[in-house]
Amino acid sequence: MHTRVSMLRTPLALALVACSPVAPRDAAVDPPPDTAVTDALADRSTNTVDAIDAVSLPDATSIDTSDALHSDVASDRAITPLTLAPLAPWTLTEDREASRSIDVRGGDGPVRVFVEGLPPGATFDEPSRTLRFRPDFIQGGQRWTARFTARTASASATAMLEVSVEDNIRPPAPTVARRESGAGFVRLFLRQGTDRYTDSAGHAGRAFDAVVTIPTAASAMRTMPVRVSLHGIGAPSPGDAASSSEFRIYPHDPNSTYWWGYSENLPSGTATSGTVPEYTARRVLQLVEWVHRSYPGADPERTYIAGSSMGGAGAATIGLLHARHFCFVDASVFQAIPKNHRPSRVSTLTTRWGAPSLGLVDDSGIAVWDRMDLTRVLASSAEAREQFLEIHHGKDDDTIHFGAVVFRSPLTMRTFYQSLQETRTGYLASWDEGGHGPVDPVLRGDWWSGAFNFVTDATTRLRRDQPFVAFSRCSADRNPGDGSGNGRRPFNTSSGYAGQVPIAGDTGWNGDIAGTHNRLLRWDSTRITDTIDRFSIFVRAVNGTGDPPPRAGYPTMGDRFDGALPVRVDLTPRRVQRFRTRPGERVRWSFRGASGELAANSDGTVTVPTLPLDATFSELVLSRVE
Repeated sequence: MHTRVSMLRTPLALALVACSPVAPRDAAVDPPPDTAVTDALADRSTNTVDAIDAVSLPDATSIDTSDALHSDVASDRAITPLTLAPLAPWTLTEDREASRSIDVRGGDGPVRVFVEGLPPGATFDEPSRTLRFRPDFIQGGQRWTARFTARTASASATAMLEVSVEDNIRPPAPTVARRESGAGFVRLFLRQGTDRYTDSAGHAGRAFDAVVTIPTAASAMRTMPVRVSLHGIGAPSPGDAASSSEFRIYPHDPNSTYWWGYSENLPSGTATSGTVPEYTARRVLQLVEWVHRSYPGADPERTYIAGSSMGGAGAATIGLLHARHFCFVDASVFQAIPKNHRPSRVSTLTTRWGAPSLGLVDDSGIAVWDRMDLTRVLASSAEAREQFLEIHHGKDDDTIHFGAVVFRSPLTMRTFYQSLQETRTGYLASWDEGGHGPVDPVLRGDWWSGAFNFVTDATTRLRRDQPFVAFSRCSADRNPGDGSGNGRRPFNTSSGYAGQVPIAGDTGWNGDIAGTHNRLLRWDSTRITDTIDRFSIFVRAVNGTGDPPPRAGYPTMGDRFDGALPVRVDLTPRRVQRFRTRPGERVRWSFRGASGELAANSDGTVTVPTLPLDATFSELVLSRVE
């Protein structure tokens, strides 16, 4: 029985207050996530994960995805009338950071403010009620409508904000030099002219080749994915392989800039002073913009970037630093930490970027060799941590050796594998005794995933505008080693401990000869609840058709799970659109009959630790503790 108490309530008003744009980019970055939170959660008395194994699985059923703004408000409480100040449209310019504060007035208790529909790359800090956005140069000419919801225990109100970006940076548009038709596609051969934004002053005005293939069946009513393919070092021309089921973009980096850029002093000067802008990356992004604007059938929510070797480094770097534009990164045999390149590659890149010791900066004011250190990117960028990567490396790769992922960064003192785990970024990693292209002599190519595709799969798929689950600390993960040798061969500064690809078992790297992180872990993209008050998603581990380990010490192949089920793993929802939490906010979770409470991480994400997954989809539910 409730006793009703009459209370005088003050109307709640919500207003947006514009702040002056910040002219040069501030080199300050988001704080790294609290990596100690996950470990501490397992010891909390309210966390009852260990009880899950004894609970039978419920039947998987569809979940209502309607909004539930007042699901935790007692039905006998009155809703306070709200007064909202007019929200003037917010117009920004490309490559300039701006902020806008939200002013909330009135109300009869603590006020929460939520937002949805922000432009890609924009952030809202609820504790300070500050909206921040630095549109990049391919976001000009676009508009978004963001919805703000202010709420107390007894009242709520919404306000819409129109956000637009002026198209003030306009490099020369690509031109079609030639076209040819194929079975279900059209292939376009482009010339991509440059100006001083996409090239150094001494080079501006030249043109690069590029190829774009267009599936003829794509339309605004039948959109298709967009694949950006980056070639390896020394490619004489862009790729041109076409598909009838996806758009494909093939830029060209004939100067082997590692898909980044080069000193503004080139070609007449040297990379010993000045800045090192990301000229090459800008040309890649310009092609993405051109395809999206030219073809309504190109789906910006399913645009992904891929590459191998130098192309893999470019895909991972662009895909993380510009994560707002890509739903997925597919990269193989690449160096994740530029300062850890072999000596000959460091010498080559010094002519483009300046010596690492010089610390030449890019337009952000960060030393360029550190700017592309992907361990730094993950630690400092919340945008990057919302990305999902599939990566592969070979222990007998003598070109970009296995130290690329198991050697520590001299800047962060973390390996790339460690950074992915500690920042709870979504990823699937695999390694074996393959080389720089040649496959493992015992395991077949793509043994870890077969034909599975994160962009096109009917159940587990990645979209830029849809949540997914980042898995970490999986109990079935194999051990890649710590970057030391196993005694079979001495270390070489160029090839590491690589053996000969045709000879099985001769690698000199310690750790498991082949293995994965987060293999065969899935979520159901068709059954996601994402409201202000509730988030739920179904997860499982696949155990399907595949071959057993071909030899002792090797993993399984195909969809056959490598180990026993259930597997225990930490789960962190990513790309959440509406169920956004403040750092330290208490969140209630439930999974297969067990439940508990935990605190949101320092970056506002929520990690539920050591959940047991088996081959049946089970629902993880998160809700607010008010």
